[in-house]
Amino acid sequence: MNLGQVDLNLLVVLDALLREQNVTRAAERLHMSQPATSTALARLRKLLGDPLLVKQGRYLRLTPRGEALIEPVREVLGTIEQHIIAPPDFDPAHDERTFNLASSDYVGVVIMRPLLGRVNGLMPNVRLEMGALSGDAARMIERDEIDLVILPEVLAESMVSSSCSSAPVVRDRYVGAVWSQHPLAGGSLPLEALTRYPYLAYAPPNGCSLMDEDLERAGVTPRVEVTSVNFITMPFLMAGTDLVTIIPESLGEQLAPAAGIELLEPEFPLRPVRESAYWHSRRDADPAHRWLREQLLAVLP
Repeated sequence: MNLGQVDLNLLVVLDALLREQNVTRAAERLHMSQPATSTALARLRKLLGDPLLVKQGRYLRLTPRGEALIEPVREVLGTIEQHIIAPPDFDPAHDERTFNLASSDYVGVVIMRPLLGRVNGLMPNVRLEMGALSGDAARMIERDEIDLVILPEVLAESMVSSSCSSAPVVRDRYVGAVWSQHPLAGGSLPLEALTRYPYLAYAPPNGCSLMDEDLERAGVTPRVEVTSVNFITMPFLMAGTDLVTIIPESLGEQLAPAAGIELLEPEFPLRPVRESAYWHSRRDADPAHRWLREQLLAVLP
């Protein structure tokens, strides 16, 4: 293959196809027509001597060659974006930039909302796109498909590779919570209350709850009667019930007045809440990304 015959625009199309594994979605991502994207895919197949995407039932899947190209293509495009296309400095008052971030709903309330308040209106050309955490979060960071993800550090230890950089952003603790007229209101939360009263459990989509591990370690199995996939809804489910639950303290303090709950000091040990922001180390020297990290750190309590 003669490098001089390679159209660099095809790399952008290839990147979108490798990410989306769907011609229609890749076309939408690139603001191209589907026929034009299909034509580009045909050119790529001929150029690389590989089908790249093959049908499997109703869907397309990457060939082994396609899988192997994901990181190198992203690396090449990232280098071009940062060192050739991007300006050497970033002026948030005038430069345009869209940042993609992902976090839990809890972090959205205690960290992302203040970040939005700091950025919104002051930097009209800066756009923040907030997304929910998914099982693909670690993969998206490693492939540099998202600017920044905030994850519990204990989960990130086994999920995030050494190609990523990080900064601590959440330092919190878990506390008990009950309706303001609950029999336990005004007191503390003993361990046996989790079996005496119905328990509202946090059940994240990935099925991994650190609190469950701590309670199991303490030798108690709560009387779970209600579960929630979101921390933010839990305080609002308590009114008029005998439910007890455990939530991050900073979230509880912000929502307690509106939800009509009281926070209780747990009488048993729970691991602290420790979450960090993660991003691909390729972004370390990016002036715009550095500015984003500075704004994030500026709103930390």
